[in-house]
Amino acid sequence: MLRKLQYVCLIGCIGLADADRIDLFAGRGPFTLTPFLVLAPLVFILGLFRSEPSAMFRLSVTPETRRQLPFVAASSLFLLFTFFSIPIGLDPERGLVAFCDLLLVAALGYYISLQVLNEAEQEKLIVRSVTFALIAYAIFVVGECIAWTHGIVMTAQRSGPWLETTFATSSIGPWIPTLSGTAYDANRSGFVLTMYLALIDRFAAKSRYTPALRFAIAVLVFLTLSRSGVLCWLAYHVASKQFWSRLVSRRVLTGLIAILALGLLLFVKYQQELTAVAEAWEISDAISAKLSMDTGSSGESHVLLIERGLNTWLASTKTVMTGIGYAAAPKVLADFFGDDKRGNFHSLYITTLAEMGLPAFIALLFLLGYPIFGRRSSICAIAAILVFNLTYQTETEPLFWLMLALLWSYGRTNVPGLTVILDTRRASSFAVPKQ
Repeated sequence: MLRKLQYVCLIGCIGLADADRIDLFAGRGPFTLTPFLVLAPLVFILGLFRSEPSAMFRLSVTPETRRQLPFVAASSLFLLFTFFSIPIGLDPERGLVAFCDLLLVAALGYYISLQVLNEAEQEKLIVRSVTFALIAYAIFVVGECIAWTHGIVMTAQRSGPWLETTFATSSIGPWIPTLSGTAYDANRSGFVLTMYLALIDRFAAKSRYTPALRFAIAVLVFLTLSRSGVLCWLAYHVASKQFWSRLVSRRVLTGLIAILALGLLLFVKYQQELTAVAEAWEISDAISAKLSMDTGSSGESHVLLIERGLNTWLASTKTVMTGIGYAAAPKVLADFFGDDKRGNFHSLYITTLAEMGLPAFIALLFLLGYPIFGRRSSICAIAAILVFNLTYQTETEPLFWLMLALLWSYGRTNVPGLTVILDTRRASSFAVPKQ
């Protein structure tokens, strides 16, 4: 019974890892109590109840968990440098609260990765978790569409009745809603969906449900209308060898040519009608404002925030080494975000430099960079994480830590030169000594 309950909680934990639209406090608590913050500790507690008293806190070491040990060490260093930046930072109280959140999410993400690796039928677990995630996501998309038709739009403060704020959606211009599913932020939704795609490709690549799940993820990513989310999804595919092998196949090329030819014919035939509709709905203005780098645009704001972050980091020797303190960015970004305590530099790398300093940045680079060279089949997911965090930051996302821990558990990359050296040493160790 406990085993089934733990398994259900594990599926819900993975499927609702970043569902911040679901507040179990119903908007009446001091913070947003997401399902992950409830289900992940439940998985841990149920695991303790299922264990024998003598083995309650004993960790079974497998090759996968052994390969995660450098990840644990590097993550601990990153968290340690983050903690050391708080007492000498600009806002120690807020930094300490934010660090507790970061520590909890990182620890729970790592623990859930252990549960995934210890599961006997990993394929079924991941397929069920991702399917549940996409069903919940689709339900919220429908709810957002209904809210949009009733004129309910998300505000910066997310104030108002609980049910309205749960399903309120943002928009590009007056006619195009950004459907973000279980997350408030459409950018985060694109990242979360891409991480689900990475989980499927790793643990359930041969499942009969995988093609349908991949298609659903692609559709939902584009429905977010998020530049960062789409770039994250594209980076994952561009870094994949399978993507290029499929792209150059005759069937795919024929289909792409047919679609492009049909689209071109429709555009030529109905050019005036399409132009009139676009002007009436202000679609072109909305899209250009979203992608533009002109003054006042979203792109320019990102560039200015990155410049401000670099200038903040280089302000003194102290800030170069320890930063301004974790979560202290709102203190120096009041002219950008006003009194909004969620203001940040919109880049994980710039935020790490400006808030935690150079040592934490080096630890972060090791966390993200080593799997590219040291772990097999990790390039796609790492590329998606690296690209997304150029204009966003995901250090407080459960799926960030869960996926990163799983990537470190992959098999080691065979480096030819190193393999030859190791084989030579093994041969010499078994050589019979001369008499």
